Amino acid sequence: MRRMTWQIAVALMILSSGSLAVQADEQDASLSGDRFEAILMDLQTRMEALEEQNTELKDQLTEFEEKEEKEAAENKKNAPKYRADYNKGFVFEPIDKKKTPFELRVNGRMQFRYTGFSRERTSYPTLAGPVKVENRNDFEIERGRLEFSGFMWDPKLQYYVNIDADTDDQHRAVFHDFWVNYNFDESFNLYAGKAFVPGSRDWLAGSTRTHLADRSMANSFFRPDRSIGLWAEGELAEGVYYRAMLANGFNTQDLRASSAPHEIDSNFAYSATSYWDPFGDYGKGYADISGSSAPLVRIGHSFTYAPNEGQDGLAGTRAEESTFRLSDGSLLTAPGVLGAGATVQAFDVYLYSADIAFKYQGWSMNSELYFRWLQDLKANAPISTNQLYDHGFYVDLGKMIVPKKMELVGRVSSVDGMFGDAWEYAGGTNYYINGDHSHKITLDAAVLDGSPISASSPNYEVGQDGVLVRLQYQVAF
Repeated sequence: MRRMTWQIAVALMILSSGSLAVQADEQDASLSGDRFEAILMDLQTRMEALEEQNTELKDQLTEFEEKEEKEAAENKKNAPKYRADYNKGFVFEPIDKKKTPFELRVNGRMQFRYTGFSRERTSYPTLAGPVKVENRNDFEIERGRLEFSGFMWDPKLQYYVNIDADTDDQHRAVFHDFWVNYNFDESFNLYAGKAFVPGSRDWLAGSTRTHLADRSMANSFFRPDRSIGLWAEGELAEGVYYRAMLANGFNTQDLRASSAPHEIDSNFAYSATSYWDPFGDYGKGYADISGSSAPLVRIGHSFTYAPNEGQDGLAGTRAEESTFRLSDGSLLTAPGVLGAGATVQAFDVYLYSADIAFKYQGWSMNSELYFRWLQDLKANAPISTNQLYDHGFYVDLGKMIVPKKMELVGRVSSVDGMFGDAWEYAGGTNYYINGDHSHKITLDAAVLDGSPISASSPNYEVGQDGVLVRLQYQVAF
């Protein structure tokens, strides 16, 4: 283009000079007619040459423009349609989200843990018979997880998949949580899939941000488990949140409903929780890592109702019913627990919990009270009672002794019921390597006085009477 402009400018100069020459010749009467005619022929020859050159330049320009358009089309065709970045997880998203409305976020974490337990007795008495108590000294991988989340077709239509691989789960990878949800607005987000039954704040708070290596003994005894169902959550008013769920059952995490043997019954569980942050967003987690300049408080409560019925009425128990324990650690459905020759096969569960927590200038406190009623107990033979009541609590207190780095924590929890009580006294420290829960080391020790629960994740076993020590390295991305 520059070349053509330069040549046209030269041609115009030549034409201009020729025109001036003609004018001069007209004014000069001494010029002959032959001379004038020769000048005109020379000018005509030059004009024809310039026109030919101009045509060539136009052809070159057209060819150049076509080449540019072809290269632009090729570049557009070969341009990446997606991009990958890291933003609290690896994010894969389209360049044009309107044309391709999809997003994938990948997160992962692992808790590498040493667990040691030193027993004070070799056996522990329960209504179902003595339980052997064993020492422990080993390493394990707890919560080795990959998480996939994002949206599809519409930013409001979202999904989440959590694949969990624990060494205490026969080294298998399982689908722990998975759901699809549609976020209508801040007050109503509707979910379908598998997740926590929302019967306890400590349960819902998540295992990534616990104050010690894991949840308390009391929470492990009382809380529901995961289940498949429908649930909704949202913010009803400023600082007031809720979550309500209709689920297959109280504890049906990996149980089958369709193929024999039918491990869950035909009764749904109903569970709801709500909490209030009166002084602003309380945030996630137990610790006050950043050191809140003003007090933050969270107050809440939860309720769950779940009727349980054995196979064909009272013909036998299902896997769903066989997970409930009494305050001495014995299984509710174990033969002879509540009466000679009797097996409990149907009952209703009511669980209520109330919680309160605060954070301020590096201090943090978390607590929850639990109340459980097992009512309308039915068995295949006479039993000593048709209702049972248990209660318990946990309280933990933490203080950041090095801002954003090191924290000291203490905890006490208890389970108390008709057949005995159990206590946990624990203390430990957290070292936040990156200043948050994504990279931390936890060391804790707990004195257990007769654990009434077996739960692999927090390392509790029925009858544990002694000292439990855990050293955990957690890393997450």
